[in-house]
Amino acid sequence: MAEVTDITTPSNEGAFTVGKRDEISKISELGADHLRLIEGPVTATVGTYDSKGIARLTPMWWGADEDFIHINTKKHRLKYKNLVDRPEVSIQAIDPEDPYHWITVYGTVADVVAEEDAERGHLATESIDDFSETYLGQSPYPFREDDEIRVLFYIRADKIVTFGGGS
Repeated sequence: MAEVTDITTPSNEGAFTVGKRDEISKISELGADHLRLIEGPVTATVGTYDSKGIARLTPMWWGADEDFIHINTKKHRLKYKNLVDRPEVSIQAIDPEDPYHWITVYGTVADVVAEEDAERGHLATESIDDFSETYLGQSPYPFREDDEIRVLFYIRADKIVTFGGGS
């Protein structure tokens, strides 16, 4: 269950203040305009926290299923280490056609699947290939390095803040 808070847009009474609040049990319950930002191809800024508590921001591809936000990275990158050590994450995507339409997800890593996992590793591979199809129009992911291990993070949305959009 995630709390959804909509911020009132400009030219409306109470602009830039909290508008309606709601709760959702599935990501798919968000309005179509906000789902479009998650389903891409809209690059998100992902915030993780390093060992000193400093926020580290990275542009990333992202997506979702009914229950979780998905991000995928190469094992041993700093964001991988940060998410494994400190599972709190913030993700924001701004509509490239309308800067007054955005979504922010505050979440917690719920599951991690690396390609080296004999039973579920294929999910990490399928994830990066699906992202590549969405963002680049080609699959499989064309920028793999020979020794790279991809890791899929499932993120539980604890709070979602939305701004603008028609739904």
